[in-house]
Amino acid sequence: MTDATNHARLLYRPADSLYNDEHSRRYQGCSTIAATKGGRLYIAWYSGGICEPHIDNFNLVMYSDDKGESWQLLLVIPGSREFGIHALDIQLWTAPDGRLFVYWVQNKARPAIKGDGPKNSGEEAVWPNQPKIINDGWIFDDFAHSEWCAICDDPDADEPVFSIPRRFDQGFLRCKPTVTKTGRWINFNYDQLTDRYGYSFSDDKGATWQRRYGGKKIDTYFDECMAYQLSDGSIRMLARCKLKSGELAESWSHDDGLTWTDAKLSGIDSPDTRFWIGWTPKGNLLMINNDDREKRRNLTAYLSLDEGKTWAYKKLIDPRMWVDYPDVDFIGGTAYLTYDRERTGAKEILLTSFTDDDIMNDDFSFDIRIVSKA
Repeated sequence: MTDATNHARLLYRPADSLYNDEHSRRYQGCSTIAATKGGRLYIAWYSGGICEPHIDNFNLVMYSDDKGESWQLLLVIPGSREFGIHALDIQLWTAPDGRLFVYWVQNKARPAIKGDGPKNSGEEAVWPNQPKIINDGWIFDDFAHSEWCAICDDPDADEPVFSIPRRFDQGFLRCKPTVTKTGRWINFNYDQLTDRYGYSFSDDKGATWQRRYGGKKIDTYFDECMAYQLSDGSIRMLARCKLKSGELAESWSHDDGLTWTDAKLSGIDSPDTRFWIGWTPKGNLLMINNDDREKRRNLTAYLSLDEGKTWAYKKLIDPRMWVDYPDVDFIGGTAYLTYDRERTGAKEILLTSFTDDDIMNDDFSFDIRIVSKA
């Protein structure tokens, strides 16, 4: 293991009740899912502390060998008060070669000292360089976000082994990467402090990465971009916008992700939250999004038969309020979807599964299961 002052630790099958006992968690959300070539499901989310962000946040990674009927805790990635590490925003991805990538964000943190405080009385706790005081006296530096990763070469093994964590870039990665027809991997790890969409690409299967900036953004706090490639080779990237927009933004690349158009509104309704989009094994385009311009409700599955020009089918998954942050992966022709509900209320991590045909079937209804309820 490298110097623990640089990166969060990986706690393998921890016995600590803080991580194992759902009743000890006062906050949880932002789940992500990955399926392996052997049919194992991994699911992960962000918990710990009393809210997001909090110095005691940690990331949980669980797996299931029975399609989500039961789960085992495998990894915890906690922050560290001792070393001033805030660990947050986990993202899972199974690469084309079968390796499991576990990404997470780290933030520098320090205890507040006398004199730290808002610029003016009554204002939100914001300073010139954007550090913020969060609840129990810790300051997080928003300029110090970094993206870290640990890799498992054989995620179907009885005892999965993960690499030493390494920092691969700056920013947040909150959606699955895109693999282009040339084999290029594109990670949309965004930088919320710039006016252009940040991303990184690798032409050597993740060994090295190049940092780039694309088109100008439409106003947003959290970009949370995700993209898909069309049959003509062009890449359509969608991105979250601020609530006033009421839609997702879109930006296009026609040179394998090297350059991008400035963003414009896509015409896809969205209430300023994360979405998911990607190809199904049948070759249709699937999108999971909140079917509302203002509220995080009506989580819906959309299916396009013409590469996203139109959405021929849509089916409501969950009409409740505060259902959000969908993530999807596939085993065979079945999509497995995870999302959260009420991160500080119901505190539910949810799972459902379906096929393309299910979305086209008027009589189909989703079987929604609770993975964890804190």
